[in-house]
Amino acid sequence: MVAMLERARLGWLVCLALAAAVPTLGTGCDDSGSATEDGGGGATGTAGTGDAGGAGRGAGGAGAAGTTGTAGATGTAGATGTAGATGSAGATGSAGATGTAGTTGSAGRGGASGATGNGGRGGSGGNAGGATGNAGRGGSSAGGAGGAATNLPAGWLFTSGNKVHVSDGNGGGPVWVGRGVNIDDIFFCGYNTSLWMPSPEQTLDTMVSGLMSAWKPSFVRISLSMASDMVTTSWLTNAAQYKTPMTTVINGIGAHAGVYVLVTLRSDASMIGQDTTDGDPEATGLPSDSTTTPDKTAFPTGTDAVYVALVDSFANASFVLFGLTNEPGGNKLSNATISAAMSHAVATIRAEEDRLGVPHHIVSVQGNGWTGDISFYASAPIPHDNVVYEVHGYPPMTASYTYANLPVIVGEYGSLSSSAATAFFADVESKQLPTLAWDFDPFSNCAPDLVNVTTSATSLMPTAWGMIVQSYLLAHAQ
Repeated sequence: MVAMLERARLGWLVCLALAAAVPTLGTGCDDSGSATEDGGGGATGTAGTGDAGGAGRGAGGAGAAGTTGTAGATGTAGATGTAGATGSAGATGSAGATGTAGTTGSAGRGGASGATGNGGRGGSGGNAGGATGNAGRGGSSAGGAGGAATNLPAGWLFTSGNKVHVSDGNGGGPVWVGRGVNIDDIFFCGYNTSLWMPSPEQTLDTMVSGLMSAWKPSFVRISLSMASDMVTTSWLTNAAQYKTPMTTVINGIGAHAGVYVLVTLRSDASMIGQDTTDGDPEATGLPSDSTTTPDKTAFPTGTDAVYVALVDSFANASFVLFGLTNEPGGNKLSNATISAAMSHAVATIRAEEDRLGVPHHIVSVQGNGWTGDISFYASAPIPHDNVVYEVHGYPPMTASYTYANLPVIVGEYGSLSSSAATAFFADVESKQLPTLAWDFDPFSNCAPDLVNVTTSATSLMPTAWGMIVQSYLLAHAQ
């Protein structure tokens, strides 16, 4: 069933790709195609001046207004920080207009960047605070491409402009180009759909070991609850059934030096907006929140609680990136609906990271048309730091992943001939884009398959498609 849906979705994507390449042809693509991957202050207190925040690395929009300090009897508004000397494109945020002085007021989170202050995580510094207030921890960048390595431990990923970087621990770091594959969770793309296997995590770990030794990827995407139609699992309940084994597997992947893991919440019972007409509901969920939850009793905060739990599980894991979903709505939702849900979910993750006092992980947001279209984000990026924009393509078209102001990862790609793959690899290398080929699973046909279906974790024989990808990965292995 997954393979049938995948072929239908691939046809839609090819049609869309042709339309993008030759506009005069018209799309010829309606919504009938199916889709899937696989598918006090004191009485005389005076005005306090907040420390100036540092310059942001990435493109940022207006900084957020500072939090109002406790009002002193005669306190006046704190001074506005000056524009960052090295801040890159994006309007400079101004100091909070309503922050008043107070003897113990602390700095607001947002505010204008300062020339000599320490940079916030998203590129903006602190607002004016009280008389003894400290500079804010750093506001989020409104440009969506911002993100700073300031004080970021070595090995953590961050965005700057339209690139992903890996921190060197000294405020900078080289561009990171992850190259790898998609793998499946303990459901093995439907082979273990009822979780009948006695120790699926051990089987998955064995498969991963073979992948690492023979293919040497530096990037792996693992989709949670993929093809889990017969068993409802959650990161929130019955930890022994799903959370514990999957945490073990993910940490095992991250134990390989230089390997990063995109942990994608592919499906969850709290999601909404699935394509139930001519697509795959399991693959096309949209995160919900407290106002859009499908069940206020079972999921009072929608999908938020799951994201919080995932952050808690991997809070200090520098190798983890979070993927919000898979292909939200198929092609049935509006760009605005998808963007709003993505922005809310990122904010939920950031709030939990800040509560825990841990660095901001890279978060991957998805687009429309089975996430083959992320163009709408170019004019209105997600207003948070360290966000990347995920594209899927079978095959991926150049225009779909090429943006001057968006850091992009190709989260799924396939259906490429040898010559087309050569051109694709050359292009993404020149643009320094992380890429993930579909799909590495010897237990089930989730085409296009990178390995033959042998139902063995130790018999990992590449298909013709797999040989193309394996050669690419080995050519760039460190």
